[in-house]
Amino acid sequence: MSARVLNGAATGARMDLSIPRAAGDLLDAPLAVASDPASIDPVLEDLLTFHPGWITRSVTTHDPAGGNDDGYRAGVALEGDHRVLFHARGEGRITRIWMTAMRPELDKPDQELWIEIDGHTVFRGSPHDFFEGRDSWRSPLALGVDASSGAFTSYVPFAWSREAKIRFRGVPIYYQVTYREGPGAASGPTPEELARFMVEDWTAALPRRSQRQGPGPGAPLVLATGPATVAGLDLRIPGGSLKDLAVRIGEQPPVPASFFFGLASMGTEDDGGWTTFRSALHAAWAPDAAGAGRLATRLPIPLADGEALSLEAAGGAAIPDIEAAVALAPARAGARLLTQYRDQAAPGRETTMTLFEESDAPLQFVALFEHLSGGRLGDRLYLEGDEMIRTDRMSYPLQIGTGTEDYFNGGFYFIGAHSNPFSGQLRFIVHDPEDSWRDARFEHSLYRLHVADPVVSRSGMRFGMEAGPTGAYAPLRVRSLGLSYAFSDHRVIGEQKVRPRGRRRGALSAIDAERTAPRRRFRHREGRGITRIEVECPHDARGLLLLRAYSAARAPQTARVRLDGREVGVLHEMLANPVRPLAEDALWIDLLPGERGGDRRPVLEIDATGSPAPWSEIGYTLRFFSGPPAPELTQGPAVKIFDAAGLPGGPFYVNDHSIVQRPDGRWILTGIFHNEPYRPELEREFVLATAPGPGPARWIEAASPSFSLAPEPIAVRALADERWIWAPHVVKDRDGSLVMVFHVGTPDPDRSGFRMARSRDGITWTRQGGTLFEDVCVARDPMLVRLGDLWVIYYTRCASRESPRSGVAYRTSPDLVRWSPPAMALTLAPETAMPNSGHTESPFVFEREGWFYLSFTSYPVDNDATFVHRSRSPFAFPPRPIARLRAHAAEWVAEGGDLRKGRLFFTHAGAGKGGVFLQELFGL
Repeated sequence: MSARVLNGAATGARMDLSIPRAAGDLLDAPLAVASDPASIDPVLEDLLTFHPGWITRSVTTHDPAGGNDDGYRAGVALEGDHRVLFHARGEGRITRIWMTAMRPELDKPDQELWIEIDGHTVFRGSPHDFFEGRDSWRSPLALGVDASSGAFTSYVPFAWSREAKIRFRGVPIYYQVTYREGPGAASGPTPEELARFMVEDWTAALPRRSQRQGPGPGAPLVLATGPATVAGLDLRIPGGSLKDLAVRIGEQPPVPASFFFGLASMGTEDDGGWTTFRSALHAAWAPDAAGAGRLATRLPIPLADGEALSLEAAGGAAIPDIEAAVALAPARAGARLLTQYRDQAAPGRETTMTLFEESDAPLQFVALFEHLSGGRLGDRLYLEGDEMIRTDRMSYPLQIGTGTEDYFNGGFYFIGAHSNPFSGQLRFIVHDPEDSWRDARFEHSLYRLHVADPVVSRSGMRFGMEAGPTGAYAPLRVRSLGLSYAFSDHRVIGEQKVRPRGRRRGALSAIDAERTAPRRRFRHREGRGITRIEVECPHDARGLLLLRAYSAARAPQTARVRLDGREVGVLHEMLANPVRPLAEDALWIDLLPGERGGDRRPVLEIDATGSPAPWSEIGYTLRFFSGPPAPELTQGPAVKIFDAAGLPGGPFYVNDHSIVQRPDGRWILTGIFHNEPYRPELEREFVLATAPGPGPARWIEAASPSFSLAPEPIAVRALADERWIWAPHVVKDRDGSLVMVFHVGTPDPDRSGFRMARSRDGITWTRQGGTLFEDVCVARDPMLVRLGDLWVIYYTRCASRESPRSGVAYRTSPDLVRWSPPAMALTLAPETAMPNSGHTESPFVFEREGWFYLSFTSYPVDNDATFVHRSRSPFAFPPRPIARLRAHAAEWVAEGGDLRKGRLFFTHAGAGKGGVFLQELFGL
């Protein structure tokens, strides 16, 4: 028997993701454990935090009849000469775009891709320009047909607060848009953070290995014991021993090390040997002259107290001379990594094979590795099989694919072997390739990493894949490893079934998934009214999953959802399926203390009065979840970090301010600056002070001012048309420069302006453009942040001229130039009404472990009254705070600069304070 083995990196990729042998030289230094606690990349930290608000979904060209007639069909609308491929409302984030067609179709010159976020165009042009890196996004965020082995693939994160739409002129034939929606779904890494994570050589940070006796029969080699999190693992093993090596986490069944480390080798004689590669999570080096190969991973592995990560030898073998190194990070309570390895034969009937299944645990699915072999001679139709991912005990899969190679980001059975950060085909083996592959059998080693697009479920998951066009392909051997993080903090504690009354229509449908799913009769009602449900909420429930069963015969269907009058989300379905109309969707709702338990039943309203197509209802399921309580926040002692009172010509005061760290490590402080006493109408300068690294923890330890005036102590001065300037806020832009937004005073309090300045070094500032926008109620105190590729600006503003209740508004922008209309992230009670929204001054929003926190100062309550609110969504905060701090105009800063993790601090200042103070916050 002969075989043709095709291994290698992606042809035509814009970077080399393989690892040169020199970079993988095996060290002779004397199992090693890193002496200092290892850090986990922020992108991976996000996977270790459960996100119950994310409903993860896809819109694809899956055959609506459940067969293999996948292909382009009309979307929600035809708009001019563009068809709508994707349309979503509410909050969300596009995590992946994939599309392909026959090469002549792809190369037609008049095709146009049009991506619109919150009403603004973020891309409009040639698909080749978008996917091949000729616009704003480069490889590996966007990959062309050669690099992605037969398809266009994008992992550019497009977040939205209200609405997103993708149009296409031409015929893409096959496409998939994977996305998430619901509270908090817009959050996640920026394009720059994601690109850095994808391309960096993370293997260089692994600890050195040392010699260890390998595992033998009944004698596992323990690599680490909890409580801890394995942040990195590096092994050197004899090349021929990989087939006998297994990895075990705790009491779970062992899984083959070849799969756990990314399918570097299958360990068989005719598999072509080891492949040298590096993905975003795994790496391997082919055996060296001494016959030793190297494997590495940076996939975090949380270990509970007493739980072990170990290596085992299969089948009574012994594996000597293993070198190992482990990097350990602090333990992650409540999180664990589930490993499910399966070795199965295709069933030979029209169904899906289960590749991963968990009955009811909250999950975030993060990776699938699959090796396919043993098909029919000269036949690769097994690659036509579609994935179907069911979450939350639903019959209807919210992710339905168009082919196995499509799921793995390729097209048309792949161009060949390739390796990309999040997907690849490391091995394509052709056995007996003579006679134009007519008598050939094939093997594929495939991986897809759901780092940027984890599949979230609150109550169990089933990941199935068809073998072939309808699942009936045989024979075929399928070996797979599915990886998912499970979380113990959220559990189902009750359920309520609701069947709305009213006139109903009858229909007949199977579920749009399994080919042979039987058709069943269902009855549904349609209309454009408001459905009201009295919620029977357990007293200890902290979250509610709303599940709707409906008819998708007509679309689009849209409804706003409210709980006791509080806006909690949007349900929007863009695609119609009159062939198999039975469908389901979901929305997560966090419950406030007054909405759970007791005699009063909160009222849930599904408001479809504005739905374009009639709203359809078969019934609703309300599933209630327990969860951790709100944190208890305390603040440490205050330390003055900048002395304004003692400056020459003083005393001065600093009010609303901002702190940011430059790339060289030095810190910049700027803020409102004026002589005492307090005269806000005369504040026309922003002070500029600097401090060396490393940051806030050392400033606390120093117990004395760390900031001093810069050589040029004024960053920005008011212009002649600016009555005053207030509240500068500084953040890093995409290119590494610094951007400052600030308020400018105007004669009309309902036309308050916001302007911008820029700096490369934080010292020299240049104004850019004119007024960004104007707003009412002395709108002021801007704060700028990025969610994915979306800029969001928060600021103090009343609800409206007619209802001057204090609140926090926000606007979004794709480019810091075009801004959306205002919307309210928070509106307080009627007693907070005042002309200048004084109860919500100095807003600041940051994310922490799956929650967003909003702080602001309420000076009518007290000059030092700062309230903290929290929400799963950055765009809707409940009016009840979780804490009150002693601070004025608080700004937040973290050790290391990333507010999502590490020790957390806040600064505060104000007239009569004498400078800027720093305190540590405990409890988050």
